[in-house]
Amino acid sequence: MAEEFLSLETNDDAPQAAIKPEPRQQVKHLLIGSPDTVHCTIQNLHVRGYAEAQAWSPPVKAGNLGQPGDVLSVLYKFGIGFSLA
Repeated sequence: MAEEFLSLETNDDAPQAAIKPEPRQQVKHLLIGSPDTVHCTIQNLHVRGYAEAQAWSPPVKAGNLGQPGDVLSVLYKFGIGFSLA
């Protein structure tokens, strides 16, 4: 039954999006929340292999960016950007 939906034919006339790599670009991640929530989120991202826990900035008071008592931590991560050409 699934074979009815699969087609081995290719349509060479169909437009193809070309993906070209861009130079490395910096992405800034901001975590804003209670000290415990920010700490747990950093640990969670570390366990998932996204970023080393030590790569995050030490938490600082979030000021006007959050609720009273909230902290802010920043991660700068580099990656390769892609654009459709």
